[in-house]
Amino acid sequence: MKKLLIPAGALLLSNLVFGQASTTENYVQTKTYLDYNGTTPTKTSETVQYFDGLGRPKQIVNVKASPLGRDVVTHIEYDQFGRQVKDYLPVPQGNTLNGAIIPNPLSNAAGTPYGPEKIYSEKILENSPLDRIQQQIQVGNDWSNKPVKFEYAANIGNDAYKFVPTTIWENGATKTTLT
Repeated sequence: MKKLLIPAGALLLSNLVFGQASTTENYVQTKTYLDYNGTTPTKTSETVQYFDGLGRPKQIVNVKASPLGRDVVTHIEYDQFGRQVKDYLPVPQGNTLNGAIIPNPLSNAAGTPYGPEKIYSEKILENSPLDRIQQQIQVGNDWSNKPVKFEYAANIGNDAYKFVPTTIWENGATKTTLT
């Protein structure tokens, strides 16, 4: 009986270890079945989202999502205060690792259709606990010198008006004035 259980157990454990995307990273693997042919799926969409030690997303891998069947990775990074100030475009990789984490996903950006373009939008935040956006710079080299600027101010003096309606009944008709 032991001669049968040990090889069968080793076979099952080897498939279990092979099925994991990573043994050292926190991740959530999602598989969506898009089409069925009878009882077997013919099209699937698989995504693996990796998290850092604080539970923040750090990388999203779309498994075999490019037209050539390669992984497409969205890199997520944070500044020293834990804010996400850069939003990267998804970068197709040179091959597929079947959902495993890509150590340096941005190194493949030059060989993609993006070319030498800037592949992230960035937010410039004010230095306060409110973290309000001061400027936002869009994706691409042409938008680097054309940021969208935000301004925050308080109302002073006559910036806000208060209208008080006054209604008078005269000869069966109403007359309303604003003061």
